[in-house]
Amino acid sequence: MTDSVANPSGVIELLQTILEHANPPQIAVQHAAHRAVLDGRSMADVLTRDADAAVQAAGRNLLTAIDSHVCESCPSA
Repeated sequence: MTDSVANPSGVIELLQTILEHANPPQIAVQHAAHRAVLDGRSMADVLTRDADAAVQAAGRNLLTAIDSHVCESCPSA
């Protein structure tokens, strides 16, 4: 990932933002976006071992957000 993306830690932070912020008027869209992030947990785990310290930190933060995720649009998350 880091070879083809100019700001990989920024992309990871964007995924975390998607997971942590609600969009109540569009619950189905929010749920789909959350599922996409949650389903990428194994990749987030890989990112915590990246050579770039910023990517590692962003990956750890994303894992924390994934593991603690609870919201109305994702009752089974």
